[in-house]
Amino acid sequence: MALIDTSQTTLLRIAAFLVDALTLSIVLILPASAISYAMAWVGGSVKAIQIVWWIALAILLTALLIRDGYKGRSLGKQMLGLRLLTPRGEGCGWGRSVVRNLPILLFPWTLIEIFLVIAGRPRTGDRIAKTTVSEE
Repeated sequence: MALIDTSQTTLLRIAAFLVDALTLSIVLILPASAISYAMAWVGGSVKAIQIVWWIALAILLTALLIRDGYKGRSLGKQMLGLRLLTPRGEGCGWGRSVVRNLPILLFPWTLIEIFLVIAGRPRTGDRIAKTTVSEE
């Protein structure tokens, strides 16, 4: 298993995040758009359409937090052969996934997380949750 020092792993991490972001966007934006347009077509209130988008946002934020919880692998990590491991070599669980991904939701801190990943260093979230990204 290679640790996050390699540039290949860094590129895989970035690609895995993009796969996750694209998947979540498609899964949430398409249905929310369809529902919104249908509601507007039949004369739904602006408030009801707004609620649809607030629900989609809540689902998106929840999904971002728990995406690595199932066996330490989000969809992107699974597709690209990456895994999140605990110090005991186990897959990251739901709780660690939430802790690990919380810094991503804090916009200014997101920039720091991006720079750390690009530099091939552990994210702040990885340090807090005590997880390591490795190739399988």
